[in-house]
Amino acid sequence: MNLEVVNRYVLGAIGLFAVCFYIAIVTYGFGDLVSRLPKAGPRKKRSKNLSGSRTWQNPKRPRRS
Repeated sequence: MNLEVVNRYVLGAIGLFAVCFYIAIVTYGFGDLVSRLPKAGPRKKRSKNLSGSRTWQNPKRPRRS
């Protein structure tokens, strides 16, 4: 085998490794980006004001003193 042919095989292997590494990094970054997005779904908004006058109470249940 010629030294030039071996050099081409080595450069091809390095290039293939670089392409696989690039795809792995892009896939990992995309997965990380998607995981940070807020989850869609039915959520109830909670009031930041947690005062007792705004809480909902069951009218049929007797109040505690």
